[in-house]
Amino acid sequence: MLRWLLLSGVVLASAGPAYSAGRYYCAVDDGNVKLSLDVGFEEAAARKLNHFRGALIAKAAAVPSGFKTLMLDSSQLAHYWSYDGDLRLEVFARGEDQDAGKSFDLIIMSSAKDGTAPMSGSYVLTFDVPDAKPLELKGPLTCSVK
Repeated sequence: MLRWLLLSGVVLASAGPAYSAGRYYCAVDDGNVKLSLDVGFEEAAARKLNHFRGALIAKAAAVPSGFKTLMLDSSQLAHYWSYDGDLRLEVFARGEDQDAGKSFDLIIMSSAKDGTAPMSGSYVLTFDVPDAKPLELKGPLTCSVK
């Protein structure tokens, strides 16, 4: 009996905290873009980001060639917020090589405060090109919670 009690104590003492992740999947496929994002947050109080990736295909003809197809990762995630049914993301990157000086800024806003599923939201995608007016693409998107 004493062995069982000691073994149970050792097992419980070695167990670390378990955090489940709140995962979001956001997508849009309209005349401007085809976008999919997969985002994960810890459900602990700090809501630390533990996963971000995505893919964006820009369909508009005026989009700079180096930004037509983008693979997104956490190194491009400038700001993020997940709290009380809201999801906010800002993805930013600058171009390289022939696209040096060009940049894109993607803002995602989604909410489920009204209790509906899937979450409704919107995106704003801005391409900034030197010596030209910024190109701004907007539209609705949906996010689901996993």
